[in-house]
Amino acid sequence: MRNLLFLLLAGLSTFGCNTYSDEQKNQFISEAENYAKKHHWNYEVLEGGLIVEILEKGTGTEKIQSGSEIEMEYKGQLTNGQKFDQTEPGKPFKSNLKGLIGGFQLGFLGQVKGTKLRMVVPPHLGYGDDALDEIPANSTLVFDVSIENVY
Repeated sequence: MRNLLFLLLAGLSTFGCNTYSDEQKNQFISEAENYAKKHHWNYEVLEGGLIVEILEKGTGTEKIQSGSEIEMEYKGQLTNGQKFDQTEPGKPFKSNLKGLIGGFQLGFLGQVKGTKLRMVVPPHLGYGDDALDEIPANSTLVFDVSIENVY
């Protein structure tokens, strides 16, 4: 499968490339949290309404910071279960954290190598009001991620 995460790079600000009202953002956040509750996640809500569940704490010593390079394996899907992207097993995706969508930037900060997590990314922290291939505009995204390395 083509690495759509690569398309998240460059040009997106920390919180997407769109403008939403506070009411819209609150609705997106509520929908994201309802998804996590429905699936019985043991989660926390971070800045902007990002939902994160740590599945396994890593054992690395270097914490991810805003300028860190990271390698990760991931699977991305819509809340209806439709998969839109994933890395090939054993072939992690490498990127600078600053080049990823806002949800990844927020969710990865402070994490270490070996951490496995899943996130529900509301549209204003993801692709926003831009449609991309199989991802409709204003989509809430669900990611399973394994942080393979931190530089």
